[in-house]
Amino acid sequence: MKGVRAVVLAAGEGTRMKSGLSKLAHSLGSQALIKFAVDACIESGISKIIIVVGHQAEKIRSILGEGFEYVYQRERLGTGHALKQAAPLLSDFQGELVVLPGDAPFLTPSVLLQLIQYQREKKPAATVLTTLLPDPSHYGRVIKNGYRQIKKIVESKNASPEELNIREINSGVYCFDTQKVLSLLPYLERNNKGKEYYLTDVVELLNIQGFKVEAMQTKNSQVALGVNTPEELERAWEILERGKRRWAE
Repeated sequence: MKGVRAVVLAAGEGTRMKSGLSKLAHSLGSQALIKFAVDACIESGISKIIIVVGHQAEKIRSILGEGFEYVYQRERLGTGHALKQAAPLLSDFQGELVVLPGDAPFLTPSVLLQLIQYQREKKPAATVLTTLLPDPSHYGRVIKNGYRQIKKIVESKNASPEELNIREINSGVYCFDTQKVLSLLPYLERNNKGKEYYLTDVVELLNIQGFKVEAMQTKNSQVALGVNTPEELERAWEILERGKRRWAE
C-alpha cells in the first residue's frame, strides 16, 4: 500500500520469557516470532518498514535480513522512546504510519489494511486496534469518552481498580497521522511506575491538543495476543496447531 510506512518495535529484552535468547527469536511454527509481524506488514503492501532493534540486534537482523531500515535503541526506555529513534527517518513523511509490536504472531494483513483504511477515511490523529478480552490481564485498558473515541490508554500496572475492570484492551497496533505523533514525542514523560516513555501516553496528549483518537475494535481477539512468557508462547503454538488441523479437515 503506497503512502504508508511501518515501524516494528523489536528492541525489548523480553525478560518475562526467562531465556537467554531474545523472545522475538524464539521459534513459533516454522519461523521466528518476529517474522509474523514483519510478514503481515509486507503482505499488506506497506512500502517502507523500519525495524527498531536493541537487545540482540544482530540476531534480529540475521533473522529478517535486508530490505528494511534498521534503527538502534541503545537504552530501552519504552515504546515511546523506541518510536523516537525512528523519527529522523520519518521527518518529511506525510502519510499514514503503522506502529506495531514485534510479538504479534496473529496480526493479519487484512486487519492491517482495515486499520489503514479506517485512518484514511475517518482521518483522526490516530486509530488504535482494540479488542475485548474476558481476562484483560496485563494489557493496557482503553478509556473512552464516546462510542469510538479514546480519551486515554492506561497501562495495567498504572491502572486503578475501576480501570482494571475494563475489558477493552490496546493491542499495541496503531495507525497514526505521522507528523501529529512525531510532534508530541518530545513531550512524553517517565512519570509512571515503569519509568518508561509510553507510546500510549501520546493518546492523551493528542486529546489535550484537540485531536481525535479512535478505536477500531476487532471481534477477532486472537489478533491482539502478544507473546511475553513461556506460557504465552505455548498458547501461541497451540493456536497455530489448531489452525493447521482445521485447514487439513
